[in-house]
Amino acid sequence: MEHIHSIIIIKKDNKYLNVYDSRWNMLLFPNIKGNNVEDIIKYLENNFNIQVQEDNIRFLFDKVHEKYSVSNKENRTYHHYFYEVNFPDIEGSYYTLNALLLIEEVRKNNSDIIGYIKNYYERN
Repeated sequence: MEHIHSIIIIKKDNKYLNVYDSRWNMLLFPNIKGNNVEDIIKYLENNFNIQVQEDNIRFLFDKVHEKYSVSNKENRTYHHYFYEVNFPDIEGSYYTLNALLLIEEVRKNNSDIIGYIKNYYERN
């Protein structure tokens, strides 16, 4: 069974917004279960107190892969959809991809997602 999630990429210069996730006990890119732009808008409005329009959101790519779920303590097949949100005034903690990889838990549990994002921006 595929577990569908949307990864929300918000960039400021060469840094990316990450939020602390208590279930995974580490920094993650903002994300939602499912793949619905309207749900991404609701997530951003509820969590960052901003008004986002659909034209601020751009689908980049998707990836199906298996990885260990820290919160569920098992390997799962994920279908991740990656979206870029063009909204430069979102407050939060921004990190370079390399800085994220220096954090042991992030490197151990999320280096695949960081690698997909890095590869996308290097190619485009």
